[in-house]
Amino acid sequence: MTRIDRYIMTQVLQSMGVVLLVLAGLDLVFTLVDELGETEGQYGMADAVRYVLYVFPRHIYELLPMTALIGSLVGLGILAAANELVVLQTAGVRVIRIVWSVMKPAILIMVAGFLLGEFIAPRLELQGELDRALARGEQVAVSRYGHWQRDDEEFMHFNAIDPDGLLHGVSIYRFNDERELVTLINAEIAVFKSEQGQGYWLLQQGSQTEFPAGRGMTDSRVSDFEEQVWDVDLSPDLLKVLIIDPDKMSMSDLYRYAGRFENQGLDGSPYFLSFWKKAMQPLTTAALVIVAVAFIFGPLRSATMGSKVFTAICFGIFFYLLQNLLSTVSLVYQLNPLLAVSLPVMFCLVTGMILLRRAA
Repeated sequence: MTRIDRYIMTQVLQSMGVVLLVLAGLDLVFTLVDELGETEGQYGMADAVRYVLYVFPRHIYELLPMTALIGSLVGLGILAAANELVVLQTAGVRVIRIVWSVMKPAILIMVAGFLLGEFIAPRLELQGELDRALARGEQVAVSRYGHWQRDDEEFMHFNAIDPDGLLHGVSIYRFNDERELVTLINAEIAVFKSEQGQGYWLLQQGSQTEFPAGRGMTDSRVSDFEEQVWDVDLSPDLLKVLIIDPDKMSMSDLYRYAGRFENQGLDGSPYFLSFWKKAMQPLTTAALVIVAVAFIFGPLRSATMGSKVFTAICFGIFFYLLQNLLSTVSLVYQLNPLLAVSLPVMFCLVTGMILLRRAA
């Protein structure tokens, strides 16, 4: 039985490898062509190629579930076309045993996806965004309108971020318990300093405006400063996660930043949603593999290889459309992010189990 397992695993793993090469190759070409269209001035072809190579691991990570689906279907399809699956079933090999043999290379895909998504892709993505901005002669801005943060009763806005510990265009609004503005601080830059393990921000070239409570704007007092200490729970490591979109972050950064939002009474749904997508990706991969095996032993038993691949692609596209739809609905209507992510996965599992039960 070990030899049979090894034979099925080898066939499926080879098919997954070929599928990944094809999908990743097409993705690389399209991404490169798209990025070359952005070249201008200081940002040349070499910079565009380097940026594409930096973000490419994240693209591979996103392709892995589809690779497992199509690769499993193609690998088993080759065995089915040669009547080898019929021989195995005639010899007493149960379908569930074949499912387990196919799941073993899928586990390798899951492990590779975890390593890429948690340790490799986010760091390279961040470095790529930084290098891209520097090559264009730009500051690293989180958006065209800057970014807002909150720390208890203090609201802060900054125009651009340097993740090495520099903020540009800082505005700090402090409110009292009655939600009245009491202090407004504007500074050109804020530099992060660290002494004896303790970190703080140093505001430079700014002004501070005090608004006495209940007296309105007329009695405000303005004072300029060269430097001023700003003690806030906001580290450069935390600011790094603002430079890239939630879907491109690691699970640890997503969970940490979503938790910060919750502690401040803000909506962290986009970060929790991306966190659960990444956390559920191994189960997503397993569900798609089960569907692929069920197709081979069920409705696609006598179909051509082209039909099998086309069906797998259509099912994969339907799965991602359903997941994206539910994700958007969960953000708009404030539904549970875990529920929005898990429903499509449960749909795949149930579909695969029903088809396998009929084929068994």
